[in-house]
Amino acid sequence: MELALAGCPFVVEPDSALAPFERVGLEALALAGAAPARDVPPFRFALVDEAPWPGADPAGYPDHAAADVRAVRGRLRVAHRRLLAEIDLEALAGRVRRPTPEDGAVEIALRVALCARLPSLGLLPLHAAGLVLDGAGIAFFGPSGAGKSTLAGLAPGTVISDELVAVAAEPATLFPTGFFGEIGRGRGIAAPAQLAALVELGRGAVFRLERLAADQAFRRLLGVILAPPLPRAWSDAMALAGRVTREVPVYRMEWAPEDPPWDRLRAALLSA
Repeated sequence: MELALAGCPFVVEPDSALAPFERVGLEALALAGAAPARDVPPFRFALVDEAPWPGADPAGYPDHAAADVRAVRGRLRVAHRRLLAEIDLEALAGRVRRPTPEDGAVEIALRVALCARLPSLGLLPLHAAGLVLDGAGIAFFGPSGAGKSTLAGLAPGTVISDELVAVAAEPATLFPTGFFGEIGRGRGIAAPAQLAALVELGRGAVFRLERLAADQAFRRLLGVILAPPLPRAWSDAMALAGRVTREVPVYRMEWAPEDPPWDRLRAALLSA
C-alpha cells in the first residue's frame, strides 16, 4: 500500500499482510496528510513474521505505555506491545512485526519513521496543534496537558492536527502529517498552509500574547521537537529550529478554555 505523510511517500508491503481494518486506518491517515513531494524516494516498510532483531519480544511492554524508541548501530528500534519495528534511514527501509494485527500498530512505526525522515527533507516535526485561521497556518505547541487538543476542538477553521505537524522555514509553511491525538480526524482535508506564527500555549485567567525573542523561542521549541535519537536527525532538526525561529514570529499565549482566543489572536497577529 502506498501513502504520503507530510509530503513523504511510504510503501507498506505486502498489501496482502494488512488486515482490512488496518488498510482503512492507513487510507484515513493518508487522506489527512499532504500529497507526496516530487523526487522524494519512498520509504519501504516490510510486514514480517520474524522479530526484526534477536531477542525482541513485545509481550514485555505494558498495554498503555508509549513506544520505546532507541538508536542501535545507526538504526532505530521501536518496541511496543502492538509491534516491533526496525528503521534504517540510510536504506529508506524498515521491518515491522505485529504479534497480531491491531488498530494503530503500523501507524506507530510510520510515525517514528516520518519524524526521523522529515529533518533531512527540510521539515521540522513538532508536538503541536496546527490550525488554519483566516487562511494562515498557526502551530500551537507545548507539552502534554498544555491545551493543544482543547484549543483545536474549539477552532473555528480547519484543524491540521492536534498532535503532530511539520513546519518549514523557507518558505514558512505548515504541513499536515495525518496524525491526530484526542480530537481524531474529520475536521476537513488539510493542505499545506503559509505559516504565520508559532504559539507556545499557557493557561491564564485572561488572554495575553507576548512575542518571544529568537533565542528564547529556540529554547522553548526544543522541548517539542519530535526527531528520534539519531545524531543526523537531531543535527538537522537543530539547524531547522534555528531557521524557523529566525524566520517565523514566535509567541507565548495565555488563555482560558471558557474564553476562546480567536478574535483577540487575530487582532494581535494583524497588528504585529
